Amino acid sequence: MSDVKYSAKKQAVKYRSSFPELWSAFLRKHFESPEHVAVVFWVDGSTARNWWAGSHSPSGFAVGIAYQELPTEAAAMLRMGQ
Repeated sequence: MSDVKYSAKKQAVKYRSSFPELWSAFLRKHFESPEHVAVVFWVDGSTARNWWAGSHSPSGFAVGIAYQELPTEAAAMLRMGQ
């Protein structure tokens, strides 16, 4: 594998592993509580609490909702390399 491909893969792995923390920070900044998150993202309370705690990442649909509802804020907080 070339150094460029290896570097890109390494960055992607790092981003993926850090995403639960990014997502949690985004939610905590823009929503009042896990219950508020559950309503906005149409998920159950357990999922919302796991996201809030930073222990789980969302699926693509939730990131899509974030970009639809708060496009500037999501772009600012959820980008790779932030």
